[in-house]
Amino acid sequence: MSFWIVNVLGDFRKTLKVLLPCLALLLFATPSLSFAQEAAEAAEAEEAEETTEAAELEQAPVVPQEELEQAPVVPQTEIEEVVVTGSRLQRTPGELAGNLITLDEDFIRSTGEVTLERVLRQLPQNSNPSQERYGSDLNSATNFTGASTVNLRGLGSESTLILVDGKRIGHSGLLGGVSDVSSIPLSMVERIEVLLDGASAIYGSDAVGGVINIITRKDYQGVELNLNYNWPSEDGFDEVRGTISGGFSIGSTTRIRASAERTDHSGMDAMNREATLFGRGTDASGADVRGGPQFDIRFCCTQEGVSFPVLYRLDGDVLTFPEFNALSADDKARATGEHHAILPIGFNENSSVDEITEFRPPIWGPETQVGYSLLPESTRDSYTLNLEQDFGEYLSAELRLRYENRDTLYGLGYNVLGGGNFTIGRNNPFNIFGRNVHLQGQLRDLPQPALETESDTLDIGIDLKGAFGDSDWEWEVGFGRVTSESETLRVNQLNQTAVRGGLSFSNTTVQNGTAEQCAADGGSYTPERDSGFGFALPATCVVPPPPAIDPFGDYSGFLDTLMASSTNEQTRFEALVRGDVFAVPGGDVRVLVGYAWEELVLATATEFHQAVDAHSPTGAVDNFDTDAERSNQAAFFEMGVPIIGSGNSRPGVERLSLSLSGRWDSYEEPSVVFNLADGGAMAAEDLTDAGEEFSWGLGVVYSPFSDVRIKVNKNTAFVAPQLNQVIVATGIGPAPAFRSISLQLPNGDLQAVETRIIDGGNGDLKSETAETLSWGFEVTPRFIPGLGFKSTWSETEYKDRINQLRNFFVDPNNLPSDTYYDEDDEIYVQERRWINVSSIQREGVDYSMFYDRPTEIGEFGVQVSHSRTTNYEFVVDPVAGEDPINVLSHSEGNTTVGVIPRSSTNAQLTWRHRGLEVSVDIFRGDETSSTLGGVTNTYIPPDLLDLILSYQFGAGGWLPTPAFLDGGRLVFTVNNLTNEFGETKVIDSEGLPLAQGSPDQSPVYGRVFNLSFQMSIGGDG
Repeated sequence: MSFWIVNVLGDFRKTLKVLLPCLALLLFATPSLSFAQEAAEAAEAEEAEETTEAAELEQAPVVPQEELEQAPVVPQTEIEEVVVTGSRLQRTPGELAGNLITLDEDFIRSTGEVTLERVLRQLPQNSNPSQERYGSDLNSATNFTGASTVNLRGLGSESTLILVDGKRIGHSGLLGGVSDVSSIPLSMVERIEVLLDGASAIYGSDAVGGVINIITRKDYQGVELNLNYNWPSEDGFDEVRGTISGGFSIGSTTRIRASAERTDHSGMDAMNREATLFGRGTDASGADVRGGPQFDIRFCCTQEGVSFPVLYRLDGDVLTFPEFNALSADDKARATGEHHAILPIGFNENSSVDEITEFRPPIWGPETQVGYSLLPESTRDSYTLNLEQDFGEYLSAELRLRYENRDTLYGLGYNVLGGGNFTIGRNNPFNIFGRNVHLQGQLRDLPQPALETESDTLDIGIDLKGAFGDSDWEWEVGFGRVTSESETLRVNQLNQTAVRGGLSFSNTTVQNGTAEQCAADGGSYTPERDSGFGFALPATCVVPPPPAIDPFGDYSGFLDTLMASSTNEQTRFEALVRGDVFAVPGGDVRVLVGYAWEELVLATATEFHQAVDAHSPTGAVDNFDTDAERSNQAAFFEMGVPIIGSGNSRPGVERLSLSLSGRWDSYEEPSVVFNLADGGAMAAEDLTDAGEEFSWGLGVVYSPFSDVRIKVNKNTAFVAPQLNQVIVATGIGPAPAFRSISLQLPNGDLQAVETRIIDGGNGDLKSETAETLSWGFEVTPRFIPGLGFKSTWSETEYKDRINQLRNFFVDPNNLPSDTYYDEDDEIYVQERRWINVSSIQREGVDYSMFYDRPTEIGEFGVQVSHSRTTNYEFVVDPVAGEDPINVLSHSEGNTTVGVIPRSSTNAQLTWRHRGLEVSVDIFRGDETSSTLGGVTNTYIPPDLLDLILSYQFGAGGWLPTPAFLDGGRLVFTVNNLTNEFGETKVIDSEGLPLAQGSPDQSPVYGRVFNLSFQMSIGGDG
């Protein structure tokens, strides 16, 4: 494993240059004794203390036996055993073989972040961008609710399991399958446990990349108030958040905890940041660009992508294409062809082309971007309630409620006619240019479009826990239900399909479909026929053109309001027993067995257009209303065997323990019902269940000395097919026009062949599977108190990944997985739907270091976490014999994985003294790049530096404060202290710079200030 140690040290050398001097300063900050002296004095003090205690015992009076029997029993102090993530047996984190990271209260506070999703972005293993963009795709559907996910190791958000107190939180989103961590209030989080190993043998599906377990606060007494306010140093937005929480007891048997939180985010417009929707806000000379409607006309393109002139200039006159054609050969040679023309405000079909004075590509300055949302305007209300009740010595119950309501407003801006998608046809009676021209510009006289979303999440859980008398055996029974509902209205949306048809005003429109569909559209139908070139021509429908649209007129009649809604439900039941079965020389052997049942329901409907051609085989996804559900049951076990323990330890073998876990999951056949427009319903047929999966895990923890642990962990894991991958009705029919496959002939030519397409959902999907292996080393040297180091190497082999392929050019002697030849019908068939096809091979190393040193001038601390991926190979289609695509730091061509950064680092430096705490938080990631079509996009992320200043009021602090403020805390945070933004560079195949065509991936916040106040009223906080 020396190769990855060298890589890590080499990659991290810049950070070490900063941290080593700081560490040296901490080690020698005060004229204290050496570590050897300290250890010797500690041993002497311990020996003296034991001598004193023995002398006191000898002199103590003898207590009569009857008084001893009446005296209260004081339990002995022991190391607390808890249920840690990655195991359901009661054990300490040191007994866990997996790579477990704990983000405790001190770490969370030191980040200065105020939301859970922003804290989780501090994880170097989380491959999600530092600012997830609202409107991005989550699970193949637009992120309408502003949900935030976690993507451990770049294996996908669907492969990272999210738990709250060990329970699944359910799915959300239009197509489900997304676990939204932003719905959990950070104020109610005690700590976050992150398991960076596969854990399906413990938790079932979705735990390939790892597990995020959010542990909520349980021991709070009193009332706590949290207020915080966020605002950037540059204009743009503000965020206000208020939380009140409390906990109290009724007698000795009832405990109640509750919280309420309100968050208001004002949203941010694109004009407030340079990383905007249409690029930078200045022209080539650096001058500001005027706002207002800009209509650009051009005509594109030759086969090489060169635009044709739309207007010409000769001797001061502007000429249309017909006027240019009427010129003599000499005048044509003198004329200047203009490829772009900016139409003046008020230009219409009665205007003269002589009024056009600007001939250049359009420039979208910041003033044209007023109203374009970079961050949504949102309001959130969150409530939690926990009720615990003891029923005697051996039985207790807990009720958990969590509710969130979220309203978001996004997509404000202007309806836009975009480039080549809108063509003013040559025959359009309003066209004065004499040829087809492409039109683009903003329709600023229309009401602004927007996406308005309301979502509700309700999580209910009931747990019963007990013991079998005075035995070591315990039992648990739990029931839970999570419901997430959302409704999105897309208001004032331009019906682009209708506008495109009316602008182009083509003489005929060619569509696929049946004769009946063609007749309903008023068209003339021609059935499938032989082309004379060895393949069949598809059926066509010639439809009269729609009414012509005036490109300079009123578009208000083409505005629509569309709706999309979804309901995600998860119902779960679980029962287990655990206890000690027998004793071995190393300790007690612990065993757990259990049973679980889960049902997922997804009801989703949308009027949003997903396909251009309404009569294509994918037409079913234009407007769909579908209900789907699936259930599974599981039996699981876990065993912990202490082979070497305190009773039989020996030199070089302080402790040695073995853990074994297994889980059998069985999935029922999914139920899918399509709700039809006429009020009827149609059930999908011939769906198969996802089958059975058995997952197992084996772990070994070896301690040659008490301060050294070596861990080995081997697991299998899986991800069951998600409901969104089967909900869309499957269409089977001929390929749309120009979308059939072509065979690659031996001489290099391409031959188009008749193709039958299978599209939509796939009821035959099986689970994705993975194997994970990790080796870890942990040391907490006794001779350096407060220092700890951990390093873990891990490998994941991910098979049967569910993917969609689009192979339009195929080798008939080496067909890809999505294509086969039907010999009975003598036709090629291609599945353009979800199939089990791809695979991933990933290797990497994580390491972390912490050091805490108390001194006379305060307590110093250093924490460093680093994650480095050494190999990430993605095979799109192993059956086709494709070579692995290495997507580490750079990718070539289209991939469905994206680019995985090679490494990322988080470091914290803290100092605490007399209530004052100063923290510096540093996050650094590697650049990524991708090349497609000879163009390379490189993203260089910013180095983020946060400064956190915190002061806790109370006795012994720097400042005298009123007694009612005791225990309160005031925090001032500066996120992104240096106001860094990422940089995107675009170059062509020759290395020449190109204009940026899409927004930066950079955080849009910039430098942000946050002021927080926390106060406790009564209790112990």
